[in-house]
Amino acid sequence: MNPTANALPAAAERTNLLAKVGPMSKLKIFVELTKPRIVMLELVAVLITLHIATGYGAPGSRWSASLLLAVSVGTGLVAGSANALNQWIERERDARMPRTKGRPLPSGRLSPDEALWFGAFSLAFGASLLMFFAGTTAAMVAVATWVVYVALYTPLKTKTWLNTAVGAVSGAMPLWIGWAAGGGDLLDPLALSIVATMFVWQFPHFMAIAWLCRDDYTIAGYQMSTKLDPSGRWAGLQAVIGSAVLLPVSLAPMVFGAASPVAYAVVVGLAGLVMLATSAAFLAERTNPIARRLMRASLLYVPVWLAALWFCVG
Repeated sequence: MNPTANALPAAAERTNLLAKVGPMSKLKIFVELTKPRIVMLELVAVLITLHIATGYGAPGSRWSASLLLAVSVGTGLVAGSANALNQWIERERDARMPRTKGRPLPSGRLSPDEALWFGAFSLAFGASLLMFFAGTTAAMVAVATWVVYVALYTPLKTKTWLNTAVGAVSGAMPLWIGWAAGGGDLLDPLALSIVATMFVWQFPHFMAIAWLCRDDYTIAGYQMSTKLDPSGRWAGLQAVIGSAVLLPVSLAPMVFGAASPVAYAVVVGLAGLVMLATSAAFLAERTNPIARRLMRASLLYVPVWLAALWFCVG
């Protein structure tokens, strides 16, 4: 397949497309650029760690409206900036893949300059909000997360299959934002166990996506596990190992801070067993239906785990 078959629209075509976009439509496109569903899930996780930290990491502390608003808006802006700049860097590769060619940049609905300035402003404003209202540590964690995602993970996708591990780091770090904003110590065992759970969870989740999108990733030149081993066995093995490690890691909060340890162990343990069984099925038979089942199981795992953290820990 010709890798340039789905190139970015020509300059004249982009100009015509941009001229047809009204102010409200442009706002929606900017929101789309941030990947809002991913940002919303991240915000839920961050606010739950904030909730736990205010009762555990810093006993006696209380939420305030300004803190809640600053953490929500600040984290959302920094996360949205990371997603926007990721797409700005990858716009040529996105234009080659059927799955991503409809995104704002490859489709010509936003210009590269608009995306760049939007990403820069969102980062600066979001980090400032966190600095002034949630504290220096929370702001520094947010900026560090942005750097890992944009400056490390994004370029590594074309260089090594180990990009998955770096991406998992950037996916787990935001939970420290809420913890720091709530006054907690980043190295507290409970905080470390929560962040580690999010880190490990991403391996079976990513492996399912790597298999389902393997053709697109090959077209774009991304170095994923499924390119290293087209049979999918290596991806399946990583999914099983990740799910096996997820079980004990996810149960660690029960030791460090669970108010209802039995309830937490039952809910999270069962969810973890489902992940492990689905990962084992994917290793045994690498097919799209089973990969989709693993992806759905991983997506269901997160809200179940977060709900258990909210009600049983702290």
